[in-house]
Amino acid sequence: MTIDASPESSAFGFEGQSYYEHRRLRLYDAVVVHASNRLLWRCPKSRLLDHYNDWITSRHLEVGPGSGYYLDHCRFPAGTPELTLLDLNPDPLKFAAHRLHRYTPRCVQADILEPLPDFVGSGFTSIAYNYVMHCLPEPPGGKQIVFKHLREALAPDGVLFGSTVLSQGVKHTALSRRFNILYQRQGSFHNQHDSVHGLHQALEEHFASHWIEVRGSVALFAARASQTTAPRRPGASLDPR
Repeated sequence: MTIDASPESSAFGFEGQSYYEHRRLRLYDAVVVHASNRLLWRCPKSRLLDHYNDWITSRHLEVGPGSGYYLDHCRFPAGTPELTLLDLNPDPLKFAAHRLHRYTPRCVQADILEPLPDFVGSGFTSIAYNYVMHCLPEPPGGKQIVFKHLREALAPDGVLFGSTVLSQGVKHTALSRRFNILYQRQGSFHNQHDSVHGLHQALEEHFASHWIEVRGSVALFAARASQTTAPRRPGASLDPR
């Protein structure tokens, strides 16, 4: 497997992604996808998988693929999608690429806190930014810079979608709050200041229309650069905010 790598990276980006090494990725499905989503964050994997099925297209960029679970189980509109995986950490790239070998994904090692290198490409009709934002440390200027960088890689009628665990503006149980703080102390979460309001502002700044759904402690979102483009699938509304 070949990884196209960019020399440009920030200390902030590496700090946010270094937690997911190979041994942790082997447990990711059991711990995060199946257990934490249901018991802690109260946004089950079925809802997140539906989110993928609502928005994913055949020319897709996956930012922070993790274990590759959702790409492995979602329904691509075409049987042979053009799939690109992007992460600063090579371990998730290797892990997910092996799992998704039937799609022969392209792997790119780059930092989303920096402008994406030209070789990443552009014109993606969908970009997923799923369970990544809460792992990113707050750089100077804020995390919203990521939305600017990802929008530049979108096709004019493309959609950015994803989800993130928030600390503010969502409902936490005593258990989820305890684990959220624990993960912050461990350095795997950096979402102390992440809020629904902040997410609204960031999407509004960089996209013409966006949609947010709060489920438990998780915000699911989708956004388009063009306000005139209708949602691609029935049942997935994308209301201008």
